[in-house]
Amino acid sequence: MFAGVLPAIALAVLAGLALAQPPLKEDDGERFTAFLGLHLNIGTLDDVQARLGKTPLIEDSEGEEYEARVCYLGSNGVVSFISSVPRLELSGLELREAVSGSAEGCRELHGRNAEASRDLSGLSLGMSKAQFAAVLGEPLRWEGDTGQRLFESERKMTAGERVLFKDSPELLARGTFNINVTVTGTFVEDRLQQLRVWKLVST
Repeated sequence: MFAGVLPAIALAVLAGLALAQPPLKEDDGERFTAFLGLHLNIGTLDDVQARLGKTPLIEDSEGEEYEARVCYLGSNGVVSFISSVPRLELSGLELREAVSGSAEGCRELHGRNAEASRDLSGLSLGMSKAQFAAVLGEPLRWEGDTGQRLFESERKMTAGERVLFKDSPELLARGTFNINVTVTGTFVEDRLQQLRVWKLVST
């Protein structure tokens, strides 16, 4: 007599638990924007050097877009922190294999920082395309040997930002910023040779 009752009760309990659980947060890619104690869009390349040590500033303004970087030699390759604006705000980071000449002028990391530079939230140089895809998830777009995942999200404006944008009523009405995090991997013979993470905050 209880055979049909117990499954019904169990289903009701499970349904109640499911309703009580908070909805799963959409993946915003933020875990890939923090590395060696530094966070993209927070601070400048000067802050990077204050934390990891002085190293030459490399600037490239020959093309249409300005780019500046500081680089370090870790235990598994070259680590670069990148800015796309002359104010040197931290916009992106890059890991690449230390092939001949690529580490020239880069300061060597030691100890905990050297070891921590091996892995970025599950991504590491030398991994396969399948491993890369498993860490990033879908949708992942491929063009030849380059794979890219774009994470899109929104962030609420802080009280200070609302004051800063007080003359922009449309933005204030919306109350959020658009956040794009792009993770790009370049492979050679199914080995990740270069990894680049970029974060863009826009209105």
